[in-house]
Amino acid sequence: MKIGIIGCGFIGGEIASFIDENKEFKLIGLNDIDRNKAELLAKNLKSNNAVIMEIGELIEKSDFIVESAKKDIVKVILSNKNIDNHGKKLLIMSTGGLIGNMALLEKIKNCQVILPSGAISGLDAIKSAAGKIISLSLTTTKSAKSLEGAPYISKNNIDLKNINEKKIIFEGKLKEAVEGFPQNINVAATLYLASKFKNIKVKIVADPNTKFNTHEIECTGEFGIIKTTTQNLPSRNPRTSYLAVLSAVNVLKEIKNNIKIGN
Repeated sequence: MKIGIIGCGFIGGEIASFIDENKEFKLIGLNDIDRNKAELLAKNLKSNNAVIMEIGELIEKSDFIVESAKKDIVKVILSNKNIDNHGKKLLIMSTGGLIGNMALLEKIKNCQVILPSGAISGLDAIKSAAGKIISLSLTTTKSAKSLEGAPYISKNNIDLKNINEKKIIFEGKLKEAVEGFPQNINVAATLYLASKFKNIKVKIVADPNTKFNTHEIECTGEFGIIKTTTQNLPSRNPRTSYLAVLSAVNVLKEIKNNIKIGN
């Protein structure tokens, strides 16, 4: 299987390293808005198969495309003329990029689009309950440092350095959360896509004393109550939970696995 990776940061690098160690896969292309990142990643891989490509060429030549860049790239990928071909698979990590581009996603009929569970648990149960949900909430707690640079923080002049104790800094709807925290709230977008529930309540908490990225989900409906709490340790990128990386790699493992667990 020929694989191309768009986005050569921490997640893209970890996926590339996994592919590099497995003969079942062949990494043929890398792309990043910062070409130096892509070149450095290619140089550090054992195989010499990966070529630095433009997005269009990478999509055309790959059987499996991994998006591990930023949410704005999702629209570019979904709009490409070669993405909706039989046999292609697309793994999207920046699920927040699908909010606002659902019309493009719905046009895709032949390419299999894969959204990993990432940094949250309980997604299978919530997906099964879609259509029967009465209320759904997500509370995300992160260190103040991991929230630096978010548009919502800048727009509202929030001084994260002066937060000395646990503090709610955002409460609102999904779309507002995705726009205000594009690098932090892919979890909320994934939750929406699994649940198909439009009125998700999102709360974001800054905690200067935590070492975890914590996601608490509460879902109620005709089936009862689903409550999950996932406490993730961040990766080398403080905005990314290590579990999200493991989830992406597991998608590739499952391709070769004839035993499927979960739906």
